[in-house]
Amino acid sequence: MNKTRLLRIVAAIFIALVAVTILRYILGFTPRGAIIKLDTGWNVSINSNTYENVDITKIYQIFDGKLQKNDRVSMWITLPDAGKLDFPVLHFKSRYTTLSCYIDDNLIYEYGLMDYADGKHIGKVNHFITLPEDYAGKTVRFTMYVGEKNPFSSLEPVTLGSQPDVERMLTHDNNQIIITGFFLLAFGLAFLCITLFFITSVPEVITLLIGSVFSMSMGLWLLSCYNILSMYMNAPDETIIEYITMYSMVPFCYVMLYLIQNIENKKLYLITAIVGCTIPIMQYILHFVFGIHLRSTLLLYHVDGLVGFGLIIYFAQKNLRKRDISSSSMIQMAGLCGFTSAEVVHLLFYFASTLLHISIYQPLEKGIISIGCIYFAMCQLANYLVNIAETYATKKENISLSHLAYADGLTNLANRAKSDSCLQSLNDTEDDYCIISIDLNGLKPVNDKFGHLAGDKYIKDFAKVLGNTFGDDTFKARIGGDEFLVIIKDSSVVDVSALIGRMNSALNVLNALYPEYRRSVSTGYAFRHECPGQSSHEVYLLADQRMYELKRKMHEELGIHMRL
Repeated sequence: MNKTRLLRIVAAIFIALVAVTILRYILGFTPRGAIIKLDTGWNVSINSNTYENVDITKIYQIFDGKLQKNDRVSMWITLPDAGKLDFPVLHFKSRYTTLSCYIDDNLIYEYGLMDYADGKHIGKVNHFITLPEDYAGKTVRFTMYVGEKNPFSSLEPVTLGSQPDVERMLTHDNNQIIITGFFLLAFGLAFLCITLFFITSVPEVITLLIGSVFSMSMGLWLLSCYNILSMYMNAPDETIIEYITMYSMVPFCYVMLYLIQNIENKKLYLITAIVGCTIPIMQYILHFVFGIHLRSTLLLYHVDGLVGFGLIIYFAQKNLRKRDISSSSMIQMAGLCGFTSAEVVHLLFYFASTLLHISIYQPLEKGIISIGCIYFAMCQLANYLVNIAETYATKKENISLSHLAYADGLTNLANRAKSDSCLQSLNDTEDDYCIISIDLNGLKPVNDKFGHLAGDKYIKDFAKVLGNTFGDDTFKARIGGDEFLVIIKDSSVVDVSALIGRMNSALNVLNALYPEYRRSVSTGYAFRHECPGQSSHEVYLLADQRMYELKRKMHEELGIHMRL
């Protein structure tokens, strides 16, 4: 590794550490009062069975089996004295259950009983339950009715503290999810708008559009999965958003694979993709039409997702071996692999915590899925930049090739082919125009006496004079060795004779500065109105005829035999 590359790596690491340090300082959290986690010492009753001194984070240890719908769970504990608290609250996260909270048998909070009675979906909810000022020493009891089969195997600790501190702590614990989720929403929306803006200039626009919508869906899923959206909407709606966006990930992956891959057996792939995309669609139908909640078919989605992940890994290794897709598609595949790998790890954590009851370090779980989502978004951005760069490079190349096809190589003026095209286009207009035919005088003697390099310089010097005399809105072409053509489309506001005089004056200045040989031209011009009902070719012939008449006169005056 050379010193320059090592220096760049060290600088990048240093910048990253500084950024992390600044973020930790900005997003740091120091509570103003005491915050107490109530996880152990609970008394729990499940239906008619009562258990003492239970750790609610390990409540699965007292289950005879999985909780069933309509089971009744109660848990109570004596509240400790956390000192003077401004607006004391309890924070408790329920999962697919109702919640009634009592202080010394007095009901102070209630949630979800009406939805439970109507058989509606009850989601995951963050509850902030206001306590009386003299809460210390009182018994708090939570009563829950289960709305879904196997709603939880463990519960998060109940938090006691002042409301500002508890809310800030919850925000602090989820800041990476909040930042990542809202970033994905903003990025996806901005990316969608930009992509639509460049819809005519970016060939892979469909893939980019799918990627932008996928990013927004990813952001919504992340925010709803960790109950951030419940701060802004009803909890059941948030849970529905969580499952809708989660189930949509499989179709998104199948569509993106189809768009970016060179699929050899398309029939087999399409059958697999149709089945994979039909499963979440059927899950939506079961939920919204038949009332079978999305969570009830979660295992089916997991199987569907793992099959999709297997396909992504298969295509990724094939791409690495064969290099059979473009660099842009390779970037897309890298994004898909990064996100789906993070999603599979997230799924393994879910199984480890729910089935094996292994405690997962939450910052690690949130960090892995956040990195996977941001990596996908960055790959979308990189892919977009690559597409834009390639598109503009192609356009520039096409412009260059077009210029080579229609430009004179010596003077950079338009060539004979371009002038023929321009003359043809004049037949489609009703405006008056002027065509000027120009021929250099004495080019052959210059070539014979001073060589062809001097002759080429004569031609190039005149081309510069021609460009300076007639503006950019005038068509100028070299149509032969010493023959030039000028077309003035709006001839009604132009004094052609004055322009020709200015051109001749400029040539006389060159003759005075560089007197090796004399530079002069013969010109002739004609207007469209002089050839009524005739084509531009006839107007050009008239101008050319007048040019030759002037050339003949000039030669007769100088006593030179005219070469035709």
